[in-house]
Amino acid sequence: MKNRVKLRMMMFNEEKWLWSYNYNDMDFINYPHSYYLFVPDDNRKLKVRVFFTRYAPNMNLDTYLDEGTICFHNGKRVVLNLCRPFFARQIIEYVFNNLCSRTDIGEININDGDSILENLGYTDFY
Repeated sequence: MKNRVKLRMMMFNEEKWLWSYNYNDMDFINYPHSYYLFVPDDNRKLKVRVFFTRYAPNMNLDTYLDEGTICFHNGKRVVLNLCRPFFARQIIEYVFNNLCSRTDIGEININDGDSILENLGYTDFY
């Protein structure tokens, strides 16, 4: 997988999070396989990866245009780009409210990120 040079930082609810969105645009067998990596800033012993298989990643991830995957969110057409902090925050909140705790230790792989997107209201990926 193509990895970012360093993790990005975001802060919300007075908590710091390190994160990156990773994909391999040359892996034609597993395309569009991609994943998030989340690390709570105050617990670097925890690494959570959330894998996606139905979401087609935008290959120009570092450009913050309206590029991404067309889908519906709660009945409205939206453009989903998992590289954007807005979407990373939604996934972080869901994962750490429902699937694990920021005090856990080790590496946790969540293989069904697509169902997380569905639980957040994202459907009908083009």
